[in-house]
Amino acid sequence: MRLTVCEFPDDAQAFESTWDHLKCVLDVESTDLLVLPELADIEGFWTKPIFDPAVWRKAVGRHAQLSAQLQRLSARRVLGTRAVETNQRRLNESFLWTAVRGLQPGRSKAWLPEQEGGWEATWFDHDVPTVGPIEDDGLRLATLICTEIMVSVAPRALGHAGVQIIAVPRATGGHRRWEVATQMAAISSGAFVASANRRGGNFAGGSWIIGPDGEERARTNANTPIVTIEIDLAEADNAKLTYPRIVKDPSADPETTP
Repeated sequence: MRLTVCEFPDDAQAFESTWDHLKCVLDVESTDLLVLPELADIEGFWTKPIFDPAVWRKAVGRHAQLSAQLQRLSARRVLGTRAVETNQRRLNESFLWTAVRGLQPGRSKAWLPEQEGGWEATWFDHDVPTVGPIEDDGLRLATLICTEIMVSVAPRALGHAGVQIIAVPRATGGHRRWEVATQMAAISSGAFVASANRRGGNFAGGSWIIGPDGEERARTNANTPIVTIEIDLAEADNAKLTYPRIVKDPSADPETTP
């Protein structure tokens, strides 16, 4: 299958041209799965430490129109996150858009940083910290949103659940920790990891695809903000039968439990 990651600017004046460029690139070579950066198509309001209801409403309103942009793309599936308000709770919600079923809401971000440059717990409510697989026409995938790739223990469990691709929408700086975290998630799960980042302001850009044994397969940069590669899902299936995925968890063995 064809897997694509892209960068997205943190500049409202560049949003339309970015969608146009994505459309043009995917018109030439369509993709089976496009992973967008975290909260693409709105500016990074969560970098500000004080909640502003007008800014929040504007973000939710713009993200309510995301489907119109996604329908323009020659992509079988698109995975990303969006700002939504549900039952008076403000959420950073993942979604899977498909050409057949449209936009389907997924899980929302549970692990929220609260620090200079990322006041997410101020702007969003925590969701339940449960990460499970998504199935779509034979593909098993899951989403860990930005910080979650570092602090969640989910990758190994997702590998045991047969997940073939872990998508990691991000809005991050350029610290090496992000590469290490995504590589370790791939190694522990035996899955491909596709991580997409924003570029501009506090966000360093750099989106990449990691193979099931932690090797980098593709990477974007400022001059090439979209990359697509062919992957073989059988690689992920086979990786789960090899070290370190086959190492038994002693906590799951009743003979070793006091």
